[in-house]
Amino acid sequence: MADDSEGERSAPHGQHRFVVVASRLPVDRIENPEGEPDWRPSPGGLVTALEPVMREAEGVWIGWSGDAGPAAGPFRANGLDLVGVGLSADQVLDYYEGFCNATLWPLYHDVIAPPQFHRRWWDAYVAVNRYFAQAAVAQAAPRATIWVHDYQLQLVPRMVRAQRGDVRIGFFNHIPFPGYEIFAQLPWRRQVIEGLLGADLLGFQRRADAANFLRAFRRSR
Repeated sequence: MADDSEGERSAPHGQHRFVVVASRLPVDRIENPEGEPDWRPSPGGLVTALEPVMREAEGVWIGWSGDAGPAAGPFRANGLDLVGVGLSADQVLDYYEGFCNATLWPLYHDVIAPPQFHRRWWDAYVAVNRYFAQAAVAQAAPRATIWVHDYQLQLVPRMVRAQRGDVRIGFFNHIPFPGYEIFAQLPWRRQVIEGLLGADLLGFQRRADAANFLRAFRRSR
């Protein structure tokens, strides 16, 4: 891990003092009546909760459109500054449908279905988390606050920290964090714990989730 001074020298600085990093953008891509691409606000609690904060802080939201294809790049929609992260068709299969939905989702929900573990999926998860981290680093002003959301992006805090020692990083997990006996099934559990520990502040839905994380941290040392 880079120290603070090295992080500030080696990484670029953006202009936003508040950066939200989430798996999905707060807007959906649609086709307008003229047949041209357009964007409309997405439903969902996270968007509803963060939109007023985004506007007041003049922040930027980094996320994926939900479609395979090149990055949308920086754009403005619904009065918000947004940065789209692009995923290839293979990355949608391996990262999103594979590691996120077929590995982490059932594992974190007390094995509601047998989780699947594939090295190819993990490699895609690492690569896509790196895309999000690079976008956050590029957008964050000196000493900005970067708020990372959910299980799809658990490696982002450490990846950002390695490049930007000046920023404050928060992470909130919007699904349960499993007990250690379940979490221990994940072959890459140590990497996930280390990724989360790049944050200054971790948030969980329930006290039990926080306790489960602490136990996983102690067992991974």
